Amino acid sequence: MSKERFSDLCKQIVEIDESIRFAGIADKMGILVATIYQRGIVPLMTEEETSQYALRAVVRATTREDFEVKLGRLQYSVGKYEKLVRATVPIPPSTSGDDDKSKFYLLLTLDIDSDAKSIIERKVLPRIERNKEIFI
Repeated sequence: MSKERFSDLCKQIVEIDESIRFAGIADKMGILVATIYQRGIVPLMTEEETSQYALRAVVRATTREDFEVKLGRLQYSVGKYEKLVRATVPIPPSTSGDDDKSKFYLLLTLDIDSDAKSIIERKVLPRIERNKEIFI
């Protein structure tokens, strides 16, 4: 797992739709291993605030994994704020992994007027699926 490959995937993701403001990959401890902003975007939060957000987003996502037996695997979660939309996408573990918890999480921010559901389901999830080998 190389940081360069994670950074490349983040770059690919922000390029698939102009309303994607930010893409970052966090590990299972909530530490950002790669981030990229859409060209021309002025971040609303500092680097430290973004790191804190990543940690909290991963904690929330791992808490939801406790209910997978009854609800199925979390595909993504979305929060709509006044200024933007945030999404957390667990990267499914490899089938050869030693446990079934997600080891990485894709964190996204999108423009407030974007169709986040459509962008995530039609563009982002297929891109993750095509690149899943980098998470092994």
